[in-house]
Amino acid sequence: MLRGTERLQHLVGARLLVGVTLRRRDGALVSQEQFCGRVLEVADGVVVVERPHAPAEPAVLPADPAGYEKAPAGRYVLATTGEAVEDPDYVTTWDVLADGS
Repeated sequence: MLRGTERLQHLVGARLLVGVTLRRRDGALVSQEQFCGRVLEVADGVVVVERPHAPAEPAVLPADPAGYEKAPAGRYVLATTGEAVEDPDYVTTWDVLADGS
């Protein structure tokens, strides 16, 4: 069986719609981030994605194949910015526990 990094190489160059929710241990919302960017690299157990509105800081996501799905065609409106995204290639969402919470 291929490791996640090897199984996700097809994402390189694809448009990935990303949603990350940061929560405290009690479940309270800390922050949310949504964006659509090109996958720059899949290596060393991570997926590196450009952040269009913060070009100096790409996002680094886990290379877990179960976390990436083909996106149904359509128009997606990002709740955090109101930006409309047309027909991304893939979608991924992550719930993250904040450190020390």
